[in-house]
Amino acid sequence: MALEAQLVARVVHQRDAALDTRERLLGTLGSAPGRVVLSTCHRVEVYEAVDQVESSSDMRTLVGREAAAHLFRVAAGLDSAIAGEPQILRQVRAAYEAAAGDLDPMLTRLFERALHVGREIRRETRLGEVRRSVGSLAVDDALRALDDPASATVLVIGAGEMGKLAVRALSRRVARVLVANRDRARAEIAAATSGAVALDLEDVPEAIASADVVISAADTRGTLLTRELLSARLPGRPLVIVDIAVPRSVAEDARELAGLRYRSVDDLADESANVPASDIAIAAERCSREAVAFMREWRERGAAEVIRDVRARAESLRQAQLERALRRLGHLGERDRRIVEALSTGVTNAILHAPTVALREEPSRSDSARELFGIGRKP
Repeated sequence: MALEAQLVARVVHQRDAALDTRERLLGTLGSAPGRVVLSTCHRVEVYEAVDQVESSSDMRTLVGREAAAHLFRVAAGLDSAIAGEPQILRQVRAAYEAAAGDLDPMLTRLFERALHVGREIRRETRLGEVRRSVGSLAVDDALRALDDPASATVLVIGAGEMGKLAVRALSRRVARVLVANRDRARAEIAAATSGAVALDLEDVPEAIASADVVISAADTRGTLLTRELLSARLPGRPLVIVDIAVPRSVAEDARELAGLRYRSVDDLADESANVPASDIAIAAERCSREAVAFMREWRERGAAEVIRDVRARAESLRQAQLERALRRLGHLGERDRRIVEALSTGVTNAILHAPTVALREEPSRSDSARELFGIGRKP
């Protein structure tokens, strides 16, 4: 991509848009080369390096330094419902790795830097002490609705990151935990560490009959938790479902069933996790500084090749003119020859100073610089 490519982030967050809107956006994005899509419970974000910035009516558009600062804040956990929650750093890495190999070098460097900054901020502040997660929020919300949580049976659907965290948070708080997953082996891993029972997704209709609570973190999009299944379960005994999947797991026409207490990820209360305001401020300032440094370094890196070529061209001309002059000044001694050479070097450096500064500030002028200095244009 050309040197003048600009860094762009298009973002939508729970603060800005309802879950319906985020689900719709996620459904329209699809996969495309050259961009990173970061989708979590609370956000949908797209990062690209583009020649021309176009705004989006559905998503907030951040450009350059603001885009970089936003990603650094996300990686540090500052943009999460639970300040400092550690899962987001793994989600950023997963989104980057899913797109790696087909990215503009600017994006590659940006995400590598964001992961580094996120780790460092956690190590240097109390953000690194946070252990709370959306999974634990879901558990707290679900158990508050029960008269006797200690005697309850809870079914967790999904053994990914959020599902495993929910299973862990349920340990020793309820009578029985069931965890179902499409890949039974992953369910068994999640269950083994918490004394739960592992199931296949095919076992869910039978398991839900005995469950008091369902916490769903699986991308089943209403095909499993249907109106028919839940209607058969509900008569005579209430059911609590906390649906932390995005897109949601429970079919739309089943969410208002009588006897069902349905909660989505947007219904869960935000928490600060008791991170001191001073640590939040330190982390936010670090993200801003890192963004400024990243954009400056990238601009200079983008101009480095043409600056090197311009200087090499100037040095070649200087050497040729110096040798011609010294042949005519054969009567000069060695000391005077060194003075003439130093003068030629000083004049060359002085002439190149302003163009060098201009190229570092605006790498997009590289082709013009090559033309002015008689250097072949790079493909």
